[in-house]
Amino acid sequence: MIDPEYDVIIAGGGFSGVYNLIHLTKLGLRCRLIEPGSALGGTWYWNKYPGARVDSDVPIYQFPVDDLAKGWTWSERFPDSSELRAYFAYVADKYDLFKYTWMESRVNAAHWNDDEHIWKITANGAGGFHQSTARFFIMAVGSTTEPYTPKFDGLASFQGRWCHSGRWPTEGIDVKNKRVGVIGTGASGVQIIQEIGPQVKHLTVFQRTPNLALPMVQYQMSRDVQAHFMPVYPNIFEKLPKTFGGFHFDFIPRLTMSDPPEVREAVFESIWGMGGFSFWLAGYSDLFFDKEAANEAYKFWQKKTSARIKDPRKRDLLAPKIAPHPFGTKRPCLEQRFYEVFNQENVDLIDIKEDPIVEITADTVKTKNTSTELDVLIVATVGWDNFTGPWMRMDLRGEKGKTIQEHWNGSAILSLGLTTDNFPNMFFLYGAHAPTAFCNGPTCIEVQGQWIVKTINHLYKNDITKFVPKAEAAREFTELIDSLSRKSLFHDVDSWYMGANVPGKRRQAYNWVVGLPAYTEEVEREVERGYPGFIKDTVSGVGLAKL
Repeated sequence: MIDPEYDVIIAGGGFSGVYNLIHLTKLGLRCRLIEPGSALGGTWYWNKYPGARVDSDVPIYQFPVDDLAKGWTWSERFPDSSELRAYFAYVADKYDLFKYTWMESRVNAAHWNDDEHIWKITANGAGGFHQSTARFFIMAVGSTTEPYTPKFDGLASFQGRWCHSGRWPTEGIDVKNKRVGVIGTGASGVQIIQEIGPQVKHLTVFQRTPNLALPMVQYQMSRDVQAHFMPVYPNIFEKLPKTFGGFHFDFIPRLTMSDPPEVREAVFESIWGMGGFSFWLAGYSDLFFDKEAANEAYKFWQKKTSARIKDPRKRDLLAPKIAPHPFGTKRPCLEQRFYEVFNQENVDLIDIKEDPIVEITADTVKTKNTSTELDVLIVATVGWDNFTGPWMRMDLRGEKGKTIQEHWNGSAILSLGLTTDNFPNMFFLYGAHAPTAFCNGPTCIEVQGQWIVKTINHLYKNDITKFVPKAEAAREFTELIDSLSRKSLFHDVDSWYMGANVPGKRRQAYNWVVGLPAYTEEVEREVERGYPGFIKDTVSGVGLAKL
């Protein structure tokens, strides 16, 4: 019988990993967090491109811990990535987290030992080579951390500077007075375009699908104002898990067409003026489930947005009269001056859906009908292999040495969005089959993290060394995810929500689409009933009860 070196090993140092590290070490467990970056922050360590900032506003995008909130103030309503990196440094210092952390090391293998009920985990990188054992393994690598770059013929031959938006160099890229091309108008593309637009000599944007971006309504946050509202932060944090998206607002409990046109217009004006995701997640409750409701929202969005774009051709491409997809079924980006950039005479827009890129040469991006010479090329396309990408690149082996690739055979199969059969004592956060894409990150992570901490505590107190979902439970939950998705408008739209952005990836529903409260009820029911969907076992002679 082997005594593992650690009780818990955590892969990933973003919100998910840090939340679990804080709460599991409070239980007295021996923990080790392994992070490939040189600092904590997860996606905010890597996302250093111009204009990178969060789309959840103050105070909800932080750890919902009162003593942490009291010691920190933000400078803006929607903080940028540098401020979020500073926040993670503050949290790490507050809890002395670095003594539990291996930095600049990436987990590349985790193998389950059937006899001893432990994980053997291998990591390497600039931080060195590590091989350790743990009773439990937490995959906290996030959902948007595995970059995906489409295959463009000739990209490697480009002699100027090019990079993927998700791997922007720390030293930055000089774009001033340069001819710059940006491929893609997703979240990073929108933020980069509006940031560098006023600086470049010439900007060419290659767009496939218009981003139905919403006004951010950004403003500065003074220390005095935050101090005034800080006493109500606990009430705000308590409310968040009770709303559909984990935000401090929620859907109106009415159907779109139940209101007369003048009332509907007033509702749309009100939530539009709030900025942020209010127009997406604080409007009528049938937005994601009724095409007529989605069309009404789109008509309002199109009217507001098209008025900001002067050129008729660009207007038709950026804010077409006919919706490219039901409004809200692709995650909108928050913008500050994105549409105004296209009013500059030095900014061109190419529709690569109608005029696709055919080749990239030493200094030119060629479409079927155009040639654009560039000094800098930024790839900001459907830039991530979301949800399962980070898991699939690892050598994960469960019972009887079966790999996760063999076990899933191309389709994610999870129970509760937290575990998968055949892989005991392994937990997933903020990934597939959870409210991930529709939820404020820290709120979703709090719900899932609490469940994991509570469960590990229960297992230790009851000397349970093996905890794995039953195959039928994982299959039934995966089928539930699919059936819920089919009732929504999301299911028929090709997006990263469905894995449709990565060629060869099997198209399936990856998100819980009926809101955080319903998800919380589902996972808590499993605890209250004594985990009936799980197999529990104990290695003879192993005593764990020490908490």
